[in-house]
Amino acid sequence: MFKPKPPPLEQLRQSYGMASLPDCIKTDAVGTYGHPISKPIGQATIDDIAFAIQSLSTESTALFRRLDALRQLHDRARRAGARGADLVVEAAVRFEERRK
Repeated sequence: MFKPKPPPLEQLRQSYGMASLPDCIKTDAVGTYGHPISKPIGQATIDDIAFAIQSLSTESTALFRRLDALRQLHDRARRAGARGADLVVEAAVRFEERRK
């Protein structure tokens, strides 16, 4: 007996680096209530993918900025001598005041 081929998207997901392909992407179109319209990736055009990449890039930049800010907040509080249960903002402010 022959084994049927998996659907095209599953075939791609078996390729190196493609396992995380999503089922759907956000498009640049806006639907009801201002929410982005989601489109199955099997129906996406090259332009749809380009817009999804641009949107994810913007999201990831914002995420990395928040991550970096939280790391800096943590590190400054630790340098000020804060421990686990101490309030982080107060400790970070103490660190900033000592730097002046």
